[in-house]
Amino acid sequence: MLAAGLASRLAFRSKPDLLWVGDETLLQHQVATSQAAGFHTLVVSRLPRPEFWSVVNLSAEQGLSRSIHVGLQEIRRKLGSVAVGVLLADQPFVTASDIRAVWHAFSRRPPGVHAVRARYGAVPGHPVFFDPAWDSLVEALTGDRGLGALWRERSDGVFCDVEVKGRPQPSFDIDTESAYHQALMWAREEA
Repeated sequence: MLAAGLASRLAFRSKPDLLWVGDETLLQHQVATSQAAGFHTLVVSRLPRPEFWSVVNLSAEQGLSRSIHVGLQEIRRKLGSVAVGVLLADQPFVTASDIRAVWHAFSRRPPGVHAVRARYGAVPGHPVFFDPAWDSLVEALTGDRGLGALWRERSDGVFCDVEVKGRPQPSFDIDTESAYHQALMWAREEA
């Protein structure tokens, strides 16, 4: 769970700590969703998060790629050569069902396919799952380039189409105050 962004468009408020529906924060909601899908969830954050399995990204200013590197290193250190899933802390409309659907597609991928990414309608999104064959590619990412950059350059990743009907777009990012308030309105309408 990537949660180490600088939130420069959100008046530098900590996105993971924004209040979500009920008494939980956005990060608590996202971790609970990932765990409900059946996954161990590592949080990559700028601050220590002792309530979660977490690792601190001390160089968040180096961009998204640095958070991915820090998370991958921790997973390899603790769990070895397992598949890795990437979610973003600021996309609260990704559901446990979405995560399971993409994992299901990943676990049944054909030979030579090393990554599977969610696509909601025509919109690419998260989660993304990849196997160790992608580690060197992921480690070569720099700056604010994430896994989407690899998607445009590689032919060994496929999309998993996930239905969106009747709910907010799961790829919706909370990057601004207005996006945060819009997301809260949608979440309360769903509740």
